[in-house]
Amino acid sequence: MKNIWFINEYDLPPKFSKFRRRYDMCKYLLKKNKYKLNIICSSFMHGTGGQYAYDKKEKIEYQGINVYILKGISYIGNIKRVFSMLVFMLKIIFFKFPKEEKPDLIYASSPHLFAALGALIQAKRNKCKFILEVRDLWPETFVQIGAIKRNGIIHKFFLILEKYLYKNADKIVNLDPFFDYMINLGISREKMIFLSNGVDLEEFDRKQNLEIDLDKNKFNITYTGAIGIANNLDPIIDLAKLVSDENIMFNIVGYGPLKKFLVERVENEKLKNIKFYDPIEKDKVPEVLRQSDALILSVLPIELYQYGASFNKLFEYWASSKPILFFGNIKPDYIKESNSGISVTTNSVNDLKNACLDLYNMSEVDRLELGKNGRKYVEDNFDWKNLANKVDKIFDELLQGEMKNV
Repeated sequence: MKNIWFINEYDLPPKFSKFRRRYDMCKYLLKKNKYKLNIICSSFMHGTGGQYAYDKKEKIEYQGINVYILKGISYIGNIKRVFSMLVFMLKIIFFKFPKEEKPDLIYASSPHLFAALGALIQAKRNKCKFILEVRDLWPETFVQIGAIKRNGIIHKFFLILEKYLYKNADKIVNLDPFFDYMINLGISREKMIFLSNGVDLEEFDRKQNLEIDLDKNKFNITYTGAIGIANNLDPIIDLAKLVSDENIMFNIVGYGPLKKFLVERVENEKLKNIKFYDPIEKDKVPEVLRQSDALILSVLPIELYQYGASFNKLFEYWASSKPILFFGNIKPDYIKESNSGISVTTNSVNDLKNACLDLYNMSEVDRLELGKNGRKYVEDNFDWKNLANKVDKIFDELLQGEMKNV
């Protein structure tokens, strides 16, 4: 049995976190009976505004996975968040692996680069293979959303760190097809693997009680997830303002730093056709999606998405068999490719309004067909039962030495 160690600050068990990727992946890897799987994460619950899942360092067992929970630093603002990242990195660097579970492979995810750096240091110290999973392009993402200045000191620092990690990883697992971006940095294409996000359909299809009361007399268009700059929810409020049909209700379920601002905007503009709901547990989300009539996703109009993009909630949207209203210009255009809804790529809220009304006025049979198309698309391409086979191949071949292009 090979010892695999996953390192990601935000990989708390699904009961406490919206991030299921690691646990869905591990669920099917365990069935191979080839690996002992371990996860290191922080006790702080990212995106909750200051809540802890555990109040001290813990080791727990979750569905056959050893989860090592390190005491985290709570944060709300960006400065304290950076401090939290640095503390987690240091805890990774000084983490002592149990003798019987010395890593054969360390798999680090990069919601931030500091944790990945700590993981690389451990991989070198333990002379084991190192895989870097790239979730976001640091620092390019933050340049394009205006968080840092291009060619400034912070940008240059992270660019150096980014290149160092890419060059020292044995393999780079990209959640989006970032190949051109990385090749421009001098990284070999042979080192890169595309492994998108996905959904565990077996888990998704479990019935749960509906925790929020959608108005059954309305045509419900729902968004679920984080509420921050990157989630670009202002266009949804702009849309609600333009749509005068009182039968259409927009629902936003989640939490994030911009929620208070958006709620105040809705109140100030006296919009009656949009409701905000508190975040719900991850396993409750599918039922909310299934009870909706359509689902909406809006992304920032940034050049970065031309390299490729995949969004966790999109896979859940498809799995729910509901039509999708998508606002943004990304490659590939998944909604068009899957024929699972209407995609608006013009960055025009008026065009979004027209698409919304087209979806609303569509026959129920046609909407059902769009939903079925999305479900088939996710079954064929993004079910973790199948994606885990690709991970198994990566591990197996890398641990044996020669790694073929996947």
